[in-house]
Amino acid sequence: MSMQKTGALASAALFTVLAFSLAPDRAAAAITPPGDPGNIGAYARVLRKINPRLQSWQSTDLAHHVLISAARWNVDANLLVALVTVESRWRPSARSRVGALGLGQLMPGTAHALRVNPRVADQNLAGCAQYLSGLISKYVNHPNRFALAFAAYNAGPKAVSRYHGIPPFSETQHYVVRVMRMWGHLTRTLRLPLLRPEPLEIPANPSAAAEAAAPPADQPQR
Repeated sequence: MSMQKTGALASAALFTVLAFSLAPDRAAAAITPPGDPGNIGAYARVLRKINPRLQSWQSTDLAHHVLISAARWNVDANLLVALVTVESRWRPSARSRVGALGLGQLMPGTAHALRVNPRVADQNLAGCAQYLSGLISKYVNHPNRFALAFAAYNAGPKAVSRYHGIPPFSETQHYVVRVMRMWGHLTRTLRLPLLRPEPLEIPANPSAAAEAAAPPADQPQR
């Protein structure tokens, strides 16, 4: 192995550890009941603050679908909001220079594998939650599973495997930090009227539990 590659692997491993320190204290955060009007309203206000161009009905509809998708795929709603904030700033028609689409910036191939229409906001959120859930389950036995899942969402699981951690790509490293910080901020500051008391459980057998949520072939770096 070349000195250059060895250095890249060491850098990736160190950054993975540092990024994990930004995660919320309760990484296994509570799941919010999707139908509670108070929770929908709280998230709707957050989304309008992030994207002031959203109409009230739009933010309410998106907040409802955030909670539905988070509950269905067993993902912390704050985490899902944080990731979509970094991906698109809650602009449903967002499109990247390489063709990633919608709120969760799904690549067309990924959206096809997930059987969602990335141009339809609620389907895009559902696909984003499903893909993210699969990535978290993929790294469930790793202490830095959330940081790795975010890196894989941005750069693809193959890149994470190749570097045994967060790849030494500036875009990906900044992306992971931004998602972690936003997730932590929401977890510290968002006051919901109703929270289910039990923590989010990470399945002991990720292969079986995440079969339906297993990520499709690599979502390339955007």
